[in-house]
Formats: sequence, structure tokens, C-alpha cells
Amino acid sequence: MLAAPENRFQHVYFALSALVASAMLVLVYISMRSSLNERLREDLAKAQRQLIFGRPNPHWDYTNSWRRIGNTTLRHEIYSAYFDARTDIVGNVRMDEEQMTIGSLRIFAILPERLRDSSINCIVRFSDFSSQEIKAEEAGPMHDVHNNTFAAWSIMCPLHASRRSAMRLPQAVALAYASNRLSHLSPTFIQISYPRNMTNMFGRSRPTISVCVGPLHENYSNVLRLVEFVEMYRLQGATHFYFYYVEASEEVRRVLVHYQRMGLADVFEWNVQAHMQDVHYAGIVAQFNDCVYRANVVDNFRYAAVVDLDEVVMPLKHNTLADYLRQCDEGRTAGFVFRNVFFHRRDSNDTFNAPSHVLNRLLYTQSKVRRTLEVLPAYIRSKVVVNTRAIVEMGNHQVYRSAPGYADHVVHPTVGLLFHYRDKCINCKMVLIVDYTARRFGSLLFDRVDNTCLEVFLNRGICDLV
Repeated sequence: MLAAPENRFQHVYFALSALVASAMLVLVYISMRSSLNERLREDLAKAQRQLIFGRPNPHWDYTNSWRRIGNTTLRHEIYSAYFDARTDIVGNVRMDEEQMTIGSLRIFAILPERLRDSSINCIVRFSDFSSQEIKAEEAGPMHDVHNNTFAAWSIMCPLHASRRSAMRLPQAVALAYASNRLSHLSPTFIQISYPRNMTNMFGRSRPTISVCVGPLHENYSNVLRLVEFVEMYRLQGATHFYFYYVEASEEVRRVLVHYQRMGLADVFEWNVQAHMQDVHYAGIVAQFNDCVYRANVVDNFRYAAVVDLDEVVMPLKHNTLADYLRQCDEGRTAGFVFRNVFFHRRDSNDTFNAPSHVLNRLLYTQSKVRRTLEVLPAYIRSKVVVNTRAIVEMGNHQVYRSAPGYADHVVHPTVGLLFHYRDKCINCKMVLIVDYTARRFGSLLFDRVDNTCLEVFLNRGICDLV
């Protein structure tokens, strides 16, 4: 017997009503869980700021090098580890009568892109040589692998402290995983980097610009470009530089030592020679991430320009990069994305603005004045000036992951561009236009470059190769 039409309509109505009610209950449950989670994290942040953090190893000099993990034939390597006080990037936080989350450890390594292990553990060691094993909450290759067999890995292990005893921070950490048995039997410990001044851990970051420079390799020897690069960014407001070198000429090293003695630069050996052929661009992704975390955790710099030696971030409507950031940063930007235009080395030199008295006349930012008309899309060869406290994972051309509440800002091409002085042109038939923007720094730049070259090379005062 067929049901009456009005009964069928009633059945459909009740079914739809039940579905709507169920959906509303689910939404209410999710909303309550989210609200409770936010309240927990707020309470945790308040409690965390009341803790007294002391650096466990006051003698650590913050230098790192690539070290083999376990079985040396596997060529698994570990470089650095940082204490990260941001609890909002930890997935499973704890705050009960027994324990509370105090932060996490961020570790950078080079491992096979397809590592078989389902989990990786952190073995943390304290100053009394006691140890504890913690399961990593995050472990995996970072972006920009480019089909290589090895990749830069980022590993994050949460740190929880007992609320019933004195708080201790670990001094060193090692990685352990099943496919490399010696990693557990004979762990490779590296020192954990903490802030130079522990009182700055929860204070405001210093509103200054640091510069993370891509690794110097293939026996890098362009001394003049190096000096011009540093002095150009100093004129733009940068106060500190981080250099990592695989191979560099003796003259380049003399320049790096000069800036290091001035307190303007940190210089690190990037001994990644074992992976030059099977990891992307000398491990640049690991290096940029190490640099951004170093600028944030160790030195408390608010900004880091993540660039190569042939790239200059150029504001077009502000006098300097520092002026642009001071006026345009509203506080919740993870990275300012500057879109790319090319200047080509093959293009003719224009030395019209070079003063007659200068010794180093062929500065690339001053002699190359024609650039490509086309502005590449955002994230295609673009570079980023980041808020270091917002970064979780940094890529070569973009921010891949930021802390909750932060987002990228793509700089409009009329406001700022990335001037890329490329040795080899990608498309040599691209339309070029004249752009004299970089010449507004010319008079000061020529003098600064000459002064630096005189200080480093007293016998000639010229930075060109001889």
C-alpha cells in the first residue's frame, strides 16, 4: 500500500530537520572545542611567561657544522636545533597538574627524501647527562626537493616540563629512528641554540633587518659583488648579515672576516660537500630555514631578507627598505613578497654616474640600468622579507608555512620590486626598459665600497679580481 503524499512530505521534512539539527550540534561541538582550545593556549601563554628560563649551556658559541647521524655510509646528516618558545605552532599542548608545554625543538637535517621510518624521536640530553626520548610531532622533507634523492628535513619535538619539580631545559639533542640503528645506539648530539639574552624570549623583537644570504659555493670569488651587496643593504637599513660558505676564494674570506670583526656578520662553514649532487642547490632550503630561526631565536631580529648575492630588494616609493617596513608593516604579515625583474650581465655597462675619483667603478647595481619590462608573478623567482617570529617553514621563493594569524603580503610592483642581476638571461629577447632607481644610492654606495676595499686590500684598494 502506497503512503499518502502528505505522509511522504512529513517523512522528508522530519528527515531534513534531523539532518539540520545534527549539523547544528556538530557545529556547536566544534565551536566549543575551538573556544576551549583557544582558552587553553591563552592560559598556557600566560603561565609560560611566568617561568624563569636559564640557558643550560652558557658557553655555547652558536656555531654549527653538518655531522653524520649513526651509520656514516647512509650519509644522514644533522646541522642545528633551536628552542622555539611559540606554543601556538605545537599541535598537542599540555597544561594540567602534572605537565605543561613550554615550547618545542626545531631541528634541521639532510635525510633521504623517501625515508622509510614512520616516526622519528628526539633524544634530549640535560646538563647532568640524563636524557629523555620524545616522539617528533612533525618530521618530513621541506619543500623545493626538485626530484633529488636527499632533502632538507624539518623535525619538531614538543617540550613539556614537570609542574612538580624545578624546570630544566635540555642542553643537546639527537635524532633516532629505526632505519638507522646506530642513531639510537650511538646518537649524534648537537647543542641546542637558545637566545643570547634569555630575557628577550617573550619580549618584543628588535625592529631591525637581518639578511640571510644563499650559500657561497663553487669557490665563489666575486669580491666586488659581495662588498657591493653588503653596502647596498646597509644603506637600505640592514644591520646584520648571515653568510654560509661551502667554498670561497681567499679574498672572499678576507672580506667575510672583515665584516665579522665589525660585528656586522656571522659566518658559518656549510660543509655539505657530500650532498652537492643529490640535494637541491647546496641545501639552500635547510640553510634559509636555519638562518631565519637563528635570526629569530638567537638574535631576536624582527626581519630577515632571504636573498642571494645577485638580488636586491628595492622599494620604489620609500627611500629605503627600513622605511617601507616601518610604514607598511601592520604586525600580522608573515612575509613581504617582492616580485622579480631581471637585469642581465650581458647588457652593456653604463658608467655615467661613476665619479671620476672612485677605484671600483663597475658596481652592478649602478652600471646595469636596463631591466625586463615583464614583472614575474608572485612566488615565481620572487624573494621575501619575513617577520621571523611568524615563520615555521621558509622556502627559496616563498613562505610555505607561517604561525597562526599571519599571512603573506604581495608587494604591488609599483611599490617595490626584486632587482635580480642575473649572470645568464633566461630569455635574452625579453623587452627591456631603463630603470635608474638603484642609482639613488650611487654616491654613498661608491664611497662605501671604495672604503671597504681599501680597508681589506690595503695594497691596492680594488676589489676586482686580479
